[in-house]
Amino acid sequence: MWALANPLLFATGLLLLMALVAAGTVRTGQLLRTWTPSFNVMLSLPENALRLVLIGACVGLGYALGPGTAPLGWQTSHAGLDVELGTIVGVLMAGGFAFAGRAVEHWWGPEAFEDKLLRCILPAVPREWPGVLLALLPAAALEELLFRSLPLGGVAALPAGRMLPFFLMWPLALFFGLLHWPQGGWGVAGTTLAGLVLSLLFLATGSIWSALAAHYVLNVLQVVLAQLTGTRPLRGPT
Repeated sequence: MWALANPLLFATGLLLLMALVAAGTVRTGQLLRTWTPSFNVMLSLPENALRLVLIGACVGLGYALGPGTAPLGWQTSHAGLDVELGTIVGVLMAGGFAFAGRAVEHWWGPEAFEDKLLRCILPAVPREWPGVLLALLPAAALEELLFRSLPLGGVAALPAGRMLPFFLMWPLALFFGLLHWPQGGWGVAGTTLAGLVLSLLFLATGSIWSALAAHYVLNVLQVVLAQLTGTRPLRGPT
């Protein structure tokens, strides 16, 4: 049974973690307006170390104050099937968003999407690919913990909370989308839609592993498709 005081402490800790991530994301967006990094930001050691610390904080929060591993989607008897389903959903999302992005660019022009952040993480040389692909995994894991597992799993465990996640996922998806404002209007809209799909996938399967697989595959394919369609990194080969 979830202790009476734990939901409030759990929600407070979750909001603090969200605020920290939001502040860092906004600061990064502000920097990228006037600063072009000379390195692949996805391979930044301090950024990745901080991301791992935040993942540890999320996991610690879930174990210490959460409703249990099952409501949070961490415990499943069919992890392999969850990952397979998530992979399929991720591939479909990548194809759908690529098509929608082309349509948006056709109707509203290239200013609908700002690709500077994408070009900052796009590998400039082949040896960067393994590191980028590896770094995309904790990046996706952190966002799934903060925007799907902890909030949706947490409210679902409350008394009479069965339908609450379906209401909460809308503002969560919008907040998730707004954090991507440096990527322009389509970046915000597309990420909001992605947040809704990932939330529905998490709620349908009750597993973070399906949403994490979909999120990771989506991110990887977006980077791969960007290179295949001629997008170039902001840095030259070194």
